[in-house]
Amino acid sequence: MKYKVLLVLAILLLCACDDEEPDIKVETFNKVNQYINLPYVSVSVSSLVDDIEIQDIIVNRDSCKIENQRFKGLNNGMKKIPKHIHYGEVVTVDFSGPCNASQVDVVTNKGSWSWKYE
Repeated sequence: MKYKVLLVLAILLLCACDDEEPDIKVETFNKVNQYINLPYVSVSVSSLVDDIEIQDIIVNRDSCKIENQRFKGLNNGMKKIPKHIHYGEVVTVDFSGPCNASQVDVVTNKGSWSWKYE
């Protein structure tokens, strides 16, 4: 009986250790505004699945301010995210400075993932 209980516990622990691969690819760029010499972050999220909604992108645990507003003259003031994207499509969002990315969290309708940078 003890053997069966230990076997069930071992299987449960092994199942919990399985890290799911993200449905997105994230590229993060630390940049500097050439006019005012201020560091900022640009994050590009690409879809690796047929359909996914990018609900939020958070840099440095929300200490970097997202520049989510599109130019009002071009898209009637629509926001860049949330946004549905399909396989291979990309959404890019900038974060105002001063900011250098140490951690980027992406929230989607299929889960959340986090990337840390040294």
